[in-house]
Amino acid sequence: MAGHFILVALVLLLLAARAAAYPWQVCGKAGNNFTANSTYQANLGLLAAALPTNTSSSPGLFATAVVGADDDPVSALALCRGDVTNATLCSGCLATAFQDVQNMCAYDRDAAIYYDPCVLYYSSDAGFLSSADSLAMTNRINFRNVTTDPGGFNRQVAALVGATADYAAYNSTRRRYASGVADLDGGEFPRVYSWAQCTPDLTPAQCRGCLAGIIAQMPRLFTDRVGGRVLGVRCSYRYEVYSFLDGPVTVRLAAPAGGSKAPAPAPESTVDGGGVAV
Repeated sequence: MAGHFILVALVLLLLAARAAAYPWQVCGKAGNNFTANSTYQANLGLLAAALPTNTSSSPGLFATAVVGADDDPVSALALCRGDVTNATLCSGCLATAFQDVQNMCAYDRDAAIYYDPCVLYYSSDAGFLSSADSLAMTNRINFRNVTTDPGGFNRQVAALVGATADYAAYNSTRRRYASGVADLDGGEFPRVYSWAQCTPDLTPAQCRGCLAGIIAQMPRLFTDRVGGRVLGVRCSYRYEVYSFLDGPVTVRLAAPAGGSKAPAPAPESTVDGGGVAV
């Protein structure tokens, strides 16, 4: 009997962790709501029907739309990650996003939701469509610490994230996306991986500026941490000590001189800012 209760408790904990961990939603301000069966909800439904297909069929896997310009309008932005090459995966992710976010942020006029393959944001204020500011941001932290030469690890991570952001902004014209890998100077992990992405409608300078703003949070959020990410509607980045990428790597950094490489570890599960493994 005791074993049964332990098993049930573990299952409930796993289900709760999964629900809290992924996907990640950022809901709007309290009091800024629409009502059931309203024009706003109908307009949101029209977006949900069209935007996943429009995004997955675009060269940059990116689309924006406004529905109901003269009557309770809804504006939306959708983006699939730059290494997503399957249109069906992109559209399916966004279709799920429309369903999930309306449950997680029920009747909110403004909401964002983040998955690994895609991001969706909608708002009653169309001003964000012409802005380079990243909205509805959230961060996820791997709470495991580096114990061998954390200073060297932090410097190499910072260099990799910066180089990846540069490539996404200035060398990737269609998707504003880049992925990276850097060798480490000995220690616990042989290498670290990264990605950075902006929405493709941003100019190179706007993209790099957006990324610079969220990368500036690294010392506060991720010092000595083996992984982390900052997710925003307009730009995002992530790094980990294991590969989470699909497709070719665009940025490579050699290990600093004088270090020896450690043997490759088994992939680690990460722990995000919500305190759950993903």
